[in-house]
Amino acid sequence: MKTSAYDCIIIGSGPAGLKAGNILNTCGYKVCILEKEKIPGGKLNTWHELFPHNELADDILRQMLKETHPLVRTSVRIDNISGIKEGFSVKDQNNDEYRARALLVASGFKPFDARQKEEYAYGIYQNVITSVDLEQMFRSSRVVNAAGHVPEKVAFIYCVGSRDIKVGNEFCSANCCITGIKQAIELKQLIPSLQVFCLYMDLRLGGRFFEYCYKTAQVKYKIQFIRGRLSETNENPDQTLVLRYEDTLAGRPAQMTVDMIVLLVGMQHDESIINLNPVIDKHIGPDGYFGTGRIEQSDNNTENGLFFAGSCTGPKSITQSTDEAAEVAFRVHKYLVKSSGI
Repeated sequence: MKTSAYDCIIIGSGPAGLKAGNILNTCGYKVCILEKEKIPGGKLNTWHELFPHNELADDILRQMLKETHPLVRTSVRIDNISGIKEGFSVKDQNNDEYRARALLVASGFKPFDARQKEEYAYGIYQNVITSVDLEQMFRSSRVVNAAGHVPEKVAFIYCVGSRDIKVGNEFCSANCCITGIKQAIELKQLIPSLQVFCLYMDLRLGGRFFEYCYKTAQVKYKIQFIRGRLSETNENPDQTLVLRYEDTLAGRPAQMTVDMIVLLVGMQHDESIINLNPVIDKHIGPDGYFGTGRIEQSDNNTENGLFFAGSCTGPKSITQSTDEAAEVAFRVHKYLVKSSGI
């Protein structure tokens, strides 16, 4: 067991944790970023290109790690968080202790487990994949079906695990719509002859340049958008898939046969940090995310040096996560100045 002292401990080395760590380190504070995975970067490691401008995720991560990599401790499983006179004590699986006056939770999110939606047949039919799976295919520059063949017809299913009372996620994940458009375009660029269909509940494109991406998908790449809800998926002997759905604009049932289905899975809170400290747990909202979301508490700082940033406070894009992290880092700075009596 060893004990290390810092000004601020950051839990999570995704975009929010790295951004906040970089700012606080630049301000001269001693910072430690704790990461449970073997490599830093969080979910940024699972992306190929990023919306809406198609930057390579690896390039963005490499830039983020330039200054912050020395601050990150990987493969750290947090077993306990406790309040102490000086602030916070964090203990890991080796009983090593990290102490700091401020604690910033940037634990991120986890993708929805599509197996909970049995009617979509993920985990049953090999040619039903998720947006996370497709992103890994993009990283290898090779998109093929289970038989190793290039698909000719692909359907994207929106809102899988979002806005869904049955699975307990009534909120919108905010990024699935633009992710589907981004991935559909990327598929067409990789396989120009491919037919792509997007079955959506509603298209929510509130971000800057998102509407432009949508129009580009329709006009330039001839991607077809169908307002409909998938009700059932069946597999033919040749492993093609039959989708039965309701065309909600036409008000009638319909079906199509495709080579591959991509389920656009939503975002959920990461439970790895829950039940480690009651002070942290009391900030969990009814949707499982940290913070209240109320305007009067939008400064996102709490008593005793506890802070939250990034997608652990709700579904966010990378830009939104890093913007919030920058703001919260400034508030951590104010807290550290105040608590030191300067």
